[in-house]
Amino acid sequence: MNYPHNTPPVVVVARDSVYKDRWFASISRWIAIRRIDYGTGQRLNAQFSYITNQESLHQLCDKIAAQKLVAFDTEFVAEDSYRPELCLVQVATEDEIAIIDPYTCGDLNPFWQSLIDPSTTVIVHAGREETLFCYRATQSLIPNLFDIQIAAAFLGFEYPASYGNLVHRFTGMILDKEETRSDWRNRPLSNQQLQYAAQDVRDLPRLFQTIKQQIERLNRLPWLEEETKQRQEELAEFETNENWYRISGIQALSGNSLAIVRGLWNWRDAKAKERDIPPRKILRDDLLIELSRRGTSDVRRMTSLRGMEHRHTKQYLPELAKTIEVAMTQPPPTWPKKNRYGKGQPAGMLTQFLSAALAYICRTKRISPAIVATSDDLRDFVRYRLDPINDGSSPPCLTVGWRAEIVGKELDELLTGKLAMVLDDPDSDMPIKFCRPQPN
Repeated sequence: MNYPHNTPPVVVVARDSVYKDRWFASISRWIAIRRIDYGTGQRLNAQFSYITNQESLHQLCDKIAAQKLVAFDTEFVAEDSYRPELCLVQVATEDEIAIIDPYTCGDLNPFWQSLIDPSTTVIVHAGREETLFCYRATQSLIPNLFDIQIAAAFLGFEYPASYGNLVHRFTGMILDKEETRSDWRNRPLSNQQLQYAAQDVRDLPRLFQTIKQQIERLNRLPWLEEETKQRQEELAEFETNENWYRISGIQALSGNSLAIVRGLWNWRDAKAKERDIPPRKILRDDLLIELSRRGTSDVRRMTSLRGMEHRHTKQYLPELAKTIEVAMTQPPPTWPKKNRYGKGQPAGMLTQFLSAALAYICRTKRISPAIVATSDDLRDFVRYRLDPINDGSSPPCLTVGWRAEIVGKELDELLTGKLAMVLDDPDSDMPIKFCRPQPN
């Protein structure tokens, strides 16, 4: 048998037989693979368990419960279904790598339940989708989540830092990313795909130990826990709320048009869920907004809108007309409460001034400015400080929690003139510094 690119055959050791082929047998539990450390050119042997049944899954969950530490990642395809389709779960404990095949394994609830055990530390990298998979299965947040991407930002690394960059920075190894665009739904998975999947969790436990130690030395672990919890809560809120008000272009609508937007959004969401396809394949956002703006249930006028002539959209015209007709009888919906700080927009130069100050503070205190504040956060801070309005809004993020602790005081002193920012060394990477104005 010929193997492309001189790829050696892989010996697949199963319970009852040995397969010698480039493809893995989906029924095998233990798989021995060859993997290359591209940083050193050294060929490494790795062994992982391939979980294809409930018995093996429960054994893995028992190990997680005993060790109280697990790292995991997922491979999924999001473009063809209502929710991302979970295709593979990679797991690393202290002494084992496991790959769970959800297609053959069936119910993964034992695994998801193991992640919400408060005594278990769960390690991820950029774990938004991983958190959502767990939340959808359990309706619970992961109480002891450690996201190394967020954690690295608290050590001054760029945010967001890719997994490959962090692995290279901490271990010197370069990861193979050739399978990034793989269709993980296809079976059997190739040797190269499984190598890629295994390497995505191989180094997570080691990165966790190293990064956590450094964060603890800086006394920033409470900051990381606060940030991680807040982000999970925001994800849960996004998952459970109606999100019609987030559609691009809605800011130009008002009155009955908003009632139609909400009606069409809810209809589209229900239809997409029923058919298990992305909502945009039912009705594009721009068409939804334009139908709401026109505010008519007349099918002839609706079909005059460019884009409505497509077959997959045209078939829904009677339902769209009915939805619009009903929505026009409803009162305009109430916008979700949005925190309001001060009046108008602060001067752009002032926001730019504070942005430069923020960069300086973060540089000196070894934290990524991107995780501390956005330009919108800085504008909210300026409005709140210069023209406070007591309307019950929550204070801006830069005035509370760990952000206030690390940058809030200095930003306040810059606004009140107690602290000055001056040019120090034009040839330096950080040409500015802070100083205390001298009294006249």
